Amino acid sequence: MIKKTSSLTILTVSLMSGAAMQPAGAQDYGNMLKGLMQGRSGDVLFDTIRSITEVSSGQIASGTQVPQDAQGKVILYRTSWCGYCKKAASYMQQKNIPFVERDIEANKSYQAEMKQLGGKGGVPFIVFGSKTLNGFSESAIDQNYAAFKSTQGGSGSASPAPDAGMGGYRSVPAESRLQSGDALVGKIGGIDVYRQSSKGSPKLLTLGRGEEVIYMGDEHDGLYRVTTSRGEGWVDKLLVKKSG
Repeated sequence: MIKKTSSLTILTVSLMSGAAMQPAGAQDYGNMLKGLMQGRSGDVLFDTIRSITEVSSGQIASGTQVPQDAQGKVILYRTSWCGYCKKAASYMQQKNIPFVERDIEANKSYQAEMKQLGGKGGVPFIVFGSKTLNGFSESAIDQNYAAFKSTQGGSGSASPAPDAGMGGYRSVPAESRLQSGDALVGKIGGIDVYRQSSKGSPKLLTLGRGEEVIYMGDEHDGLYRVTTSRGEGWVDKLLVKKSG
């Protein structure tokens, strides 16, 4: 017990010292320390620090299947507090790169999925087909996406792969033309948004008629994962449509 307290004290001082030496906004030390206090493993914490300070590339093991809902898209594994994850998402939206997001803290199955694809806990972890990128770099994203796009035959989508059994998530039908980041609106008023991907889970909020939410690229059991004014939730896909 004494050893753990001592290590935490040293880490706290180190983080505070490092923060003073870094440019404003360079690293979110407060959130890292908060994560440690909440019980995140040391391995995940230190992998996260390395992913922020270093950019590295990798390769998915031969025979590993990419999740069905990500066919033809980039996958961004992230956490809600990761500043570089937000930068990566913003940059890919700016460059019109089709991608899906996976919050590895909000959904534990994404942690297993990320590990299967070669992730070691650090975020952002970005998957471009068979290639991976750990960390954020605009030029690295451009290069990896260009290489990934060339493998898609210019169609922007790949042929469906067999179910890899990772969480049961599947792709949204092409005819819906939904992309991560699209605004959705309720077809009627009073639509419930759930906290988890189940209609039996607690309700996050109720949408008013015309109230918009942002589609996050996932579908599970007839529900879309969306971002609302109160955070992320899940909504019945039959009750919403693309805004506009």
